[in-house]
Amino acid sequence: MASEQSDRTQVATDAESAFMTLSNNLRLEILLALWDAPGFSLSFSELRKKVGERDSGSFTYHLSELQDQFVAKTDDGYELQYPGHRVLDAIQSGVFHDQVTVGPVELDEDCRECGEQLTFEYDTDYIARIRCPDCGNRALEWPFDPGGIADRDNDAIVAAFDRRTELIWSCALDGICPFCAGPVDRELTSRVHEQGACIGVIEQLERYDEYFARDHPAVVAVDCERCSFYSFIPVGVVLLTRPAVTGQLHEADIDVQETPLWDLGFVVDSDAVTVQQRDPMCVEVSIPDATESVAFTVKESLTVTTKD
Repeated sequence: MASEQSDRTQVATDAESAFMTLSNNLRLEILLALWDAPGFSLSFSELRKKVGERDSGSFTYHLSELQDQFVAKTDDGYELQYPGHRVLDAIQSGVFHDQVTVGPVELDEDCRECGEQLTFEYDTDYIARIRCPDCGNRALEWPFDPGGIADRDNDAIVAAFDRRTELIWSCALDGICPFCAGPVDRELTSRVHEQGACIGVIEQLERYDEYFARDHPAVVAVDCERCSFYSFIPVGVVLLTRPAVTGQLHEADIDVQETPLWDLGFVVDSDAVTVQQRDPMCVEVSIPDATESVAFTVKESLTVTTKD
């Protein structure tokens, strides 16, 4: 325990030092100038001119503070390094300074609860929502960066949200954090229907009282061991990460490449998921839209087999 506390303290100290390095506006301007340059590289004079700093001494000092971590000195000048790119990636995502709204945008897909048209909405809480304005069904919700909205029309925004959400979930289900690349703990967990709550951490978080898949009899809890990423993923998404399964789905006329997540019944329909046993966990996922009867078994280890 003492060793873990020491490791966390060291991480916090190192992170604080890195953030303090970036606490000056001129240093961020230097990173942005290099990011915008051909080959992410500029000579000393070109870089100074780009940021518009007249004081040579001040410019030299702040540039030196970025060296060996965010910027590298080369024979031709200075080049943006990988950590510098990651800093700018975070800025360009828009989550620190952009607040935008989109929609409601009418979608081609209908609500699987009442048959009315679904809509896409995005609000300043950074959550994109696929919902039915008629019955209130919340088909799918997930965080989405404002950067995903910039320079896209509504159709492209909706498509980007669908694709990015699936990629994040797929990566997490493979045990790799989509944000820090750290190891992700995965647990197939069931609900206690009498109490209307899920066994485990989900029942401790009030925000998940309204989680879009809360009525599902089972979800996959994912929790990164390194960063703050965690979530609860519909069990049906596990099928999308298994090429052999998606091949069978294709044979059953389910095109998982062209169909958005919110129109895949085995992902969003709670009735498609049945808990077969709890210790160890074993779940059946049926395919409601298939042209023939087909179902899969998802085990505690997240292995998938075709149900006999």
